Amino acid sequence: MSAPETLRPIGILRSCLREKFATPRQPRLAPGSTATLTIRREFLPEHSLDGLSGFSHVWLLPYFHLNTNKTFRPKIHPPRLRGRTVGVFASRSPHRPSPIGLSVARLVKVEGATLHLSGIDLVDGTPILDVKPYLPEWDSVPEASAGWTKDASFPTLKVAFAARARIDVAAAEKRLKIKGLKKLLSDLLGQDPRNPRDKSQNKDGLDLGFFLHDFDAHFCVRGRTATVLRLETGAVMHKKARREPPKKIALAR
Repeated sequence: MSAPETLRPIGILRSCLREKFATPRQPRLAPGSTATLTIRREFLPEHSLDGLSGFSHVWLLPYFHLNTNKTFRPKIHPPRLRGRTVGVFASRSPHRPSPIGLSVARLVKVEGATLHLSGIDLVDGTPILDVKPYLPEWDSVPEASAGWTKDASFPTLKVAFAARARIDVAAAEKRLKIKGLKKLLSDLLGQDPRNPRDKSQNKDGLDLGFFLHDFDAHFCVRGRTATVLRLETGAVMHKKARREPPKKIALAR
């Protein structure tokens, strides 16, 4: 699915989050998730970005290009409602009549035509329709009501790292020249990325995985603890492999 011609993307987001699974369900849940957005030349970034670097945060308007829904569904199942439904317009589900989102991100810096961002909840390759500065004086409403979300917290997991995973994390940080990878993995898995309505994902001890940066992060869940098992480099992201039933594994003691 590509954005309609009448909605012209200003650029394509290059995110460390490579697939929908394990991508944060809201912005800022994983402060260490990073991305870049390079503004297309036709929008004259040397002029159109003038003044933006003085802001700490920006609004992104993404186009949900990976949506697969063919028909409109007026009710959806937010993961935090654990099977209960709510109207689509009372949610931030990407499955909407017009698949357009709204996401706030920290603006780390502006470098030429490129915005460096963090606290991202958008997958790599997302078309961005617009960028607007976040204005704390007007965009923050301290007295706002949180609706049904105030009584429906996100499911959470404790996160542990196997010995192999700790070695892999250190190697990945050195290879990618980044820091804070263990914290990022903990933030992503701590929010329990599994779909509570998908029984195939929720059995104890399954070998599950998601692509992040240049590796495939494997983990398993037992009880309320997710254990990072290993980070595999050189793997190819393939949707068919993700649809195959995950295998159950035994954790080393």
